[in-house]
Amino acid sequence: MQRPRPARPTPALAQSYQRGIDLPAYWVSEKYDGVRALWDGQQLHTRQGLPIRAPGWFTAGWPATPMDGELWAGRGQFAAAQAAVAQTQPVDAQWRALRYMVFDLPAHGGDFDARLPALQAHVARLGQPWVQAVAQWRVAGHDELMAQLRQHEKAGAEGLMLRRGDALHRSGRSADLLKVKSFDDAEAVVVAHLPGQGKYVGLTGALLVALPDGRRLRLGSGLSDEQRRTPPPLGSTVTYRYNGTHAGGLPRFARLWRVRADAPRAPDTVPDVPGMSDARQTPAAAPGN
Repeated sequence: MQRPRPARPTPALAQSYQRGIDLPAYWVSEKYDGVRALWDGQQLHTRQGLPIRAPGWFTAGWPATPMDGELWAGRGQFAAAQAAVAQTQPVDAQWRALRYMVFDLPAHGGDFDARLPALQAHVARLGQPWVQAVAQWRVAGHDELMAQLRQHEKAGAEGLMLRRGDALHRSGRSADLLKVKSFDDAEAVVVAHLPGQGKYVGLTGALLVALPDGRRLRLGSGLSDEQRRTPPPLGSTVTYRYNGTHAGGLPRFARLWRVRADAPRAPDTVPDVPGMSDARQTPAAAPGN
């Protein structure tokens, strides 16, 4: 008799750190620049719920206990982790370079102070070098946290994470989980390729992206020469960096950071973009102006 498919664990999502919180109440860890991966007891899934096709050996012997973590290829190696996860058929050599950095047990009934030793014991029982429990530590206050952030970013880390010790696991965004970085970032969906001008005539001048609240934003900075020739497809998810927001709430100094190949494609949206008769037409094929 086939074992019923367990419900996929729903991820906890982070808010941004703001000075003034009770820092001694939180555990601190490195923010890993990889692909979020949730183990439901039988299968790995992305944060969006898409199945991750890992090689059989990678998850062999994993028990039914749900785990939350990051598939990580090392600092500065996000592209390698994303390339491995994006394959329809897993490439063994790519997965040999990955580690599953486990930072939570979503189905555990205790607060994080109780989940942490349970997580460490759980990973130790697995005894697989590619499965590691994320190191967690405490800080006394903001100045110490900022010093550690600078140290980690200088070494190539993306930032730090804070997890409230007395908090039960809960899905969605909350102040129980905070990200600490020198810059802000967010995701948006590409809805148009805007044609370039000047030296970018015949190429992509900017991406028009839709924010979660429906507002639109132009991302002209951060595109590589190759991305201007072959922009991310409509409906793809991109991550952009920014520094604070304007009075109206739109991001300041927004620039493209990377394309999320592990995120599902959104339905194509064709906005009314002045100067473009068809937003599905790539700028390279569009008339220059």
